[in-house]
Amino acid sequence: MMSRRQPSRALVAIAVALLGGSVVAYLLGSTEGRRAAFVAAVWVAVGIAIIVARVVYAFRSDRLYAELLEREVAAQTRSLMDSLAATAVAERNLRLVMEAVPDAIVVLDAEGRQLDMNSAARTLLAAGPADAERVLFGVLDPSAQAVAQENLDAAFAGAVRTFDVRFQRSDGIRGVAAISYAPVRDERGVARVLAVVRDVTDQKRAASQLQRAEKLAAIGQLVSGVAHEINNPAAIISGFAQTLLLDDVKAEHREMAQMIYDEASRIGRITQNLLAFARAGGKERTLIDLNDILRRTFALRSYHLSTLNITVTLDLDPTDPKIWANASDIQQMLLNLVINAEQALLTIDPPRSITIRSVGNEQEVRVEVADNGPGVPADVRERIFDPFFTTKPEGAGAGLGLSMCYGIVREHAGRIWLDSDHGQGARFLVQFPRDPRAGPRPQGETRLPAGHPVRQIRVLLVDDEVSLRNALVQFLARRGINATGVGDGADALRAVSHDSFDVIVSDVRMPGMSGDEFVERLKRERPELVARTIFSTGDAFARDTAAFLETAGVPLVTKPFDFATLERLIRDVAARVAAVAPQPDLKEG
Repeated sequence: MMSRRQPSRALVAIAVALLGGSVVAYLLGSTEGRRAAFVAAVWVAVGIAIIVARVVYAFRSDRLYAELLEREVAAQTRSLMDSLAATAVAERNLRLVMEAVPDAIVVLDAEGRQLDMNSAARTLLAAGPADAERVLFGVLDPSAQAVAQENLDAAFAGAVRTFDVRFQRSDGIRGVAAISYAPVRDERGVARVLAVVRDVTDQKRAASQLQRAEKLAAIGQLVSGVAHEINNPAAIISGFAQTLLLDDVKAEHREMAQMIYDEASRIGRITQNLLAFARAGGKERTLIDLNDILRRTFALRSYHLSTLNITVTLDLDPTDPKIWANASDIQQMLLNLVINAEQALLTIDPPRSITIRSVGNEQEVRVEVADNGPGVPADVRERIFDPFFTTKPEGAGAGLGLSMCYGIVREHAGRIWLDSDHGQGARFLVQFPRDPRAGPRPQGETRLPAGHPVRQIRVLLVDDEVSLRNALVQFLARRGINATGVGDGADALRAVSHDSFDVIVSDVRMPGMSGDEFVERLKRERPELVARTIFSTGDAFARDTAAFLETAGVPLVTKPFDFATLERLIRDVAARVAAVAPQPDLKEG
């Protein structure tokens, strides 16, 4: 490359040559010639000076421009490097953000091929670096692939789409995925689509369980009302039948009255079983009779099992083993086991049988539910208690029954396991520990002191069912008890203000003043009468009723109650009151 000094030297040489030529012409020429030569030399010198000045200026300008250009190139280079560094940082931050998002993020082209994905997507889709390009659609159900492609086409048209599809999870379980498509635009339009995939299987199941719980709560409310309406007439029928049985009637009439009483009692047992199962009953635990729970559970399914030609054998421990547990939970667990056995038996031809057995000792109580069905294959036994695992066809079961049994048993510090050989039936065994706590001891009958005169007991019956009041009045009259009936709590308050009663038998749910309002008024105005009160109800499992009865602390009879049992309770309460408060508080009947 030519240095900056070489152009200056060339100009100086040219100027010297021209000037030398002019001087030679001047010396060799005549006077006029010399004069003309001198003028020419001057003009040549001026021209040369102008040329030199122009050339010098041009070279100086070029040098300044080159320096400016060099500085600009350096600045642009630094800017470009800074931009590249910022781009690298932004790309790294974007990757960090994508990896930090718990949802699966996949970048798709128009044909659904994956262009990029984060680690959550690789985990969800069980995808590796060498997987096929259509990994996202490959894990979807066949019917879901068409839906995913249709929504992808709409996203490339500029729409944002959100939809749910079924897919195969990496653990082999069929799940539900919520997919959102968002178009990514550039200057040419939508170049790609960002797919955000979230596994909502657990949320869907939780929502389904919540919906089922709400339905059960609604069913519980419905059953409560129906049971109250059924129990009242059942109590009336049972009461009149018991009253007839006190009379001297013909043998065939006595047999019919006994049959009426038995069937009315059966109605009561059915409604109580339904109430006990429909009501969650909270998590309160008491000492329960396991055999009684087994009988109640069988009663709920007995008719249905008979229609399926399934024979049920109850082999219950004669010692009536008891455990400290929540009765509703235990009944639900047992009912699930019975239904599981029932569904297994439907896959075989008769004979079909279920055996329900209880065995107890000092340390533990064991329950067995066995069937003669097809048994459980070996590859299924290890997952039999897993949530949502089911071998039933789609829609035939949610896979929650046995997992709920497992959870209930574990909550009660017990254990549950399966004993089954394929083709030889299944036997589920549940073991509960014996609790050292003792249940409430029944109070013995309080006897009057020796020499105390026997007086007729006066009872106030508070119930809005006129027929039930009349039946009780007639029955108690035949048993030597003077009973007076009123329709609600307000009438009862007026009655106790004008007369004295040894015992008050009050319904809980009544129009007007209900039983809980009545007892609250008694606590304020006549607190001595609270200890003389007995409550009756058709639904002791309702939360409000159960809470009220627990705080009230008075005896309870459940409709349809046995009149003889109520009579014994009335006499017991009257005897206790008489032992504490002597005779002057009582009036002759």
